[in-house]
Amino acid sequence: MAAGGTPSNVDLGPGRLYVAPLGTAEPVNCSAALPSAWIPIGYTEDGTEFQFEVTREAVEVAEEVDPIGYEMTRRTSRLVVNMAEMTARRLGLALGAGASRGDTAAKFTPPKPGDDLAVVLVWDRDEVPSANNVRWVFHEAKPSGSVNIANRKAPKKRTIATTFECYIPGTTSVAVDKSASFDVYPNASGQV
Repeated sequence: MAAGGTPSNVDLGPGRLYVAPLGTAEPVNCSAALPSAWIPIGYTEDGTEFQFEVTREAVEVAEEVDPIGYEMTRRTSRLVVNMAEMTARRLGLALGAGASRGDTAAKFTPPKPGDDLAVVLVWDRDEVPSANNVRWVFHEAKPSGSVNIANRKAPKKRTIATTFECYIPGTTSVAVDKSASFDVYPNASGQV
């Protein structure tokens, strides 16, 4: 028995994650190539995972046993990535040094509390953007939670696991719409 689905809507592949310093011009569609300011995160262990959480709380009145409604009181969005390239740039990104840190042999010291830098992130489904690409733009994000560096016996590789908390852009962001922490640009078929 057919499930009534559309096989071409089943999407495969980890996509590509890019980072840029806060204030970098953001893409406004899914098909334009990213300018050179956008740096690829590179290889990952598991691709990129997007998490979105909504919290609603009950509206209660004394005259009813059941809530009379539920109101959204919080929503959070985050990107989880386990970077497989062990470089100074990726360690700096994971520890809040921003997107400008290069892969140099210069000593790295994590930023002081409060000096960590936000970044802009873009996830593209396709390596070469076109009308078939899908693009997610995360306006402002900072690493949060545990940064885990796994040192393992071969054939497993060392990785840097990082979670980026995404939030509504501030005054230094060039996001067109500042009402949400991210925008999604579906492809020509409406896939996200």
